Amino acid sequence: MLTAAEIDGVIAELAPRVVGGQIQKVRQPDDGTVVLRVRSPGVTTRLVLSVEPARVAEAPGPVPTRPEPTALGAWLRSAAGGRQLEGLERLAGDRVVVLTVAGGRLVAELTGRHANLFAVDEAGRVVAVARPDGSRRGLAPGVAYTPPAPPPPREDGPPRFEDARAVEAAAAARATERAARAEEHARRRLITRARKRLERLHDRVSQDVARAARAEQWRRRGELLKGALHRIERGAEAVEVSDWFAEGAPTVTIPLDPALDGPENLQRCFAKYKKAAAGAERAAERLAAVEDEQLAVEALAEAIEGDDPPTADALEAELVAAGILPPPQGLPGRRQVIERLPYRQFESGRGERILVGRGGADNHATTFGVARGNDHWLHTRDVPGAHVIVPLPARGREPHPETLRDAAALAVHHSDLRDEPGVEVMHTRRKHVRAIKGAGPGRVTVAGAKSITVDDGPARIRRLYKR
Repeated sequence: MLTAAEIDGVIAELAPRVVGGQIQKVRQPDDGTVVLRVRSPGVTTRLVLSVEPARVAEAPGPVPTRPEPTALGAWLRSAAGGRQLEGLERLAGDRVVVLTVAGGRLVAELTGRHANLFAVDEAGRVVAVARPDGSRRGLAPGVAYTPPAPPPPREDGPPRFEDARAVEAAAAARATERAARAEEHARRRLITRARKRLERLHDRVSQDVARAARAEQWRRRGELLKGALHRIERGAEAVEVSDWFAEGAPTVTIPLDPALDGPENLQRCFAKYKKAAAGAERAAERLAAVEDEQLAVEALAEAIEGDDPPTADALEAELVAAGILPPPQGLPGRRQVIERLPYRQFESGRGERILVGRGGADNHATTFGVARGNDHWLHTRDVPGAHVIVPLPARGREPHPETLRDAAALAVHHSDLRDEPGVEVMHTRRKHVRAIKGAGPGRVTVAGAKSITVDDGPARIRRLYKR
């Protein structure tokens, strides 16, 4: 916000250059700013009047403009475009600048947070306002313009700006700082959203894991029922058996489905065990995936605090592509469609790509839909886990051995042996991997596989997720 003395200094500098000059262009960088390019003999001046921050200044060069002018900008183009600028002065006793043209006046009330621009016609009526809700005095279009009541006299300090361009430079620096703060806030808000979303998901999946852990109870009931089938008749609601799995073989009561006979109750127990066991495997895989996503979010949280953080748009795109955040809303009534990849992508310490299947059908899609025949394929030996692909960096060029060790570390990390030392990882070409017909997705046979054992897996994983 400029003081009255600073406004006087700017006007004293600019008025001799612009008054009597021709207004060649009227620009509007935003709703509350107008920039007039004024040509006088031998000099071109870009006169700035703005409400945010409130200022009269000079732009050092061309400025952008809105695609369509506001009502104030349209009036100014009509009333002043191609004509002379007849006057530029400050009203005595207040920070109000009046720019006079042939078709009326542009009044700039540079009064801090209540700053505003008014287009006033030759009859003295308000034609347009920069901030329709910014005037506290009811100065709507069609109302006669009246200047604000002058403030109490006060002593202004020494001028803070060398000239009119210095005023604009300070405003530009302030705008840049505000934009940087808004960008930083947007990045942190995205990380907070991602963390909260994954925390809720982790809680739900943990509950699924806990429920699935009860699968063993159904198997145990089935084993105990085998010795009591001759005592179970249809309609029975429970049966007492000796629990041979517990010390002392205590007598326990097993509830039954009265609509079923003994063999059917036995079959029911093992059916529930099979379903719960399959659910336990899926829940464990999902829990591991959620924990990996949490690790990835923490790596991004560290990245946004670095010297070269990603933009908020790039960060959101990465979180959406990873499935951590939902796609943003597009046009009303529509939802943007963002392709979900069946793999996570990492960059090795040598800058080469590593693809890690997300599990199940995604493993199958990564191996047989994405990888090429000569790409490298890795998987923990004899243990469920992710399919890991190392694409060839270029035709006829093999990945660096360190990249393969990074890939092996990822294979262990995305398996049931996570964090275990000395885990053996199979390594072969993708063309030597075959899907097993009729088996579950991701089940394969492997030929010609060699073994890789990584001893510094945790350190590699931290580096990979950070990258």
